[in-house]
Amino acid sequence: MKKFLKIIKFTFITISSICLLFILYFFISNKLFLESKNESNITYLKKNSTETTNSINDKLFDDDFYKSKVFLLGEIHGYADNQKLDKELLFFLNKKLGVKYYIAEMDSITAKKLNHFLTDGLKNQETLKEVVLAIKKRIPQQSSQELFDKWNYIYDYNQKLTDSLKITVIGIDKNFDDDSKITRDLAMVINFKNSIKQLNLENEKFYGLFGYFHVLQNITENGKETFASELKKSGIKTTSFVSYTIDSEMYLPKTPQLPTPENEKVDWINADGPLQLVKGINDLKELSKPNSITLFRLNSENTPFLKSQHLISVKSRVFGENVVPQKGTFTTDYFQYIFLLRNSKALTKLK
Repeated sequence: MKKFLKIIKFTFITISSICLLFILYFFISNKLFLESKNESNITYLKKNSTETTNSINDKLFDDDFYKSKVFLLGEIHGYADNQKLDKELLFFLNKKLGVKYYIAEMDSITAKKLNHFLTDGLKNQETLKEVVLAIKKRIPQQSSQELFDKWNYIYDYNQKLTDSLKITVIGIDKNFDDDSKITRDLAMVINFKNSIKQLNLENEKFYGLFGYFHVLQNITENGKETFASELKKSGIKTTSFVSYTIDSEMYLPKTPQLPTPENEKVDWINADGPLQLVKGINDLKELSKPNSITLFRLNSENTPFLKSQHLISVKSRVFGENVVPQKGTFTTDYFQYIFLLRNSKALTKLK
């Protein structure tokens, strides 16, 4: 009996030690990947940042920025403040540049229904609910009450505009009955270019919200093309914003594939870990405050990000792929601006 108890005790100590070593390794490797604060980066970023919690201002935008034909915001789906950002960026670009064409990560059928909602004098809420539920088929984490509310805001804004500035949605994603072998991103590029030709929009500018990977302007080590990289390859001047989160909650709706908490919210998928890590995020954290949205410009004069892979190197422990930039490429080859969202709430289920 004593021998048996010794074996049990030894086994328990061994398993506990292994678990402790694993946790220690996990913590240390996360810390090493994130790196400590970089004073050179912080000095630059301090001069090239502005708080945008309530609205977008033009402090960090120069003449070259306004020459872009396409403006893209890349999000990691599930965070409520991204819907707020999307609305504010659209309104800003509409007022500043007359941008009225919203390109969307949705199929043409859903976009047609959304445009019908935007032009309907009755503001038909049932039509909008159909749109939000249709989006759930492709992006469950985006289909939400906040998405519904955002398009109601855009409807109200649209009603006050002259006809020449009214917002129209162009759905460029693959239709669900499209059985072609091309990737979604290549399909988006083809559909976008076809829309420009069919609607005679050669002289227009465009804005849209997409998933994070779609707005990267260069392929990563995995070699997969993206919507933005194909635009850039085609010579279409594009500006990409991406958003990262700190101390925020993500909406994780119930699916058979994922273990989801009862309230469908998780707070452990942020840019500083533990399950997602963005190299250099501590520099942005240093220059922002809780309950805020801060915009950082990465391509200004004397930027260190022209020769650095900070903020584009991303390690995902569970969800999604790692983002490993190609050898010889740097942060500004992928995007030019970052929004840091702090203490964002999760999206919520449509009521």
